[in-house]
Amino acid sequence: MDLLFIEKYKSRVKLKSGQSLSVRPLLPSDEIAYRNFFYKLKEETVYLRFFSKIKVFSRQMAQAHWAELDYRKNITLIGLVRNKGNKEIIAIGTYMESEENRAEVAFVVREDFQGQGIASFLLNQLETIAKDNGFQGFTACVLADNKAMLHVFNKHYPGVQKKYENGTISLVMDFNTKAPIEQF
Repeated sequence: MDLLFIEKYKSRVKLKSGQSLSVRPLLPSDEIAYRNFFYKLKEETVYLRFFSKIKVFSRQMAQAHWAELDYRKNITLIGLVRNKGNKEIIAIGTYMESEENRAEVAFVVREDFQGQGIASFLLNQLETIAKDNGFQGFTACVLADNKAMLHVFNKHYPGVQKKYENGTISLVMDFNTKAPIEQF
């Protein structure tokens, strides 16, 4: 598959901390950094993202994720910062086609980078890509305890539809009901 088109999915933003965050699609060559990212997360953060306790992020798990990526219907963006001369993943945002004209979206940001607008930036980037690929909105399933993620979705999509069920909140967000983009 020719992946030259994904070059347009690259971006960069200055964080509230002053650091520069580069964002680009996840590639198979990122396997080790991808797995290391999850190992650096606190148990609670992993639980809020995956709704279960995961201790091992195996090579098979990473490869299963890549097998689903086509960079149109399913894409993952990674946020990278420089640390001692190396770039490391500090955030991951994904959308996957879930139903006609909609994609399920999910994020995780490393704890020491939370509160800097990274999830909001990734959401904006993923929405732009999703629109280019014919989607009209996102869905998400969020644990009711995940106040930070609910805040991001509520802020960006004031008309979000919510359904509460067994400690989770299912969200339906239309792109045409989006709030103005926050500037950093």
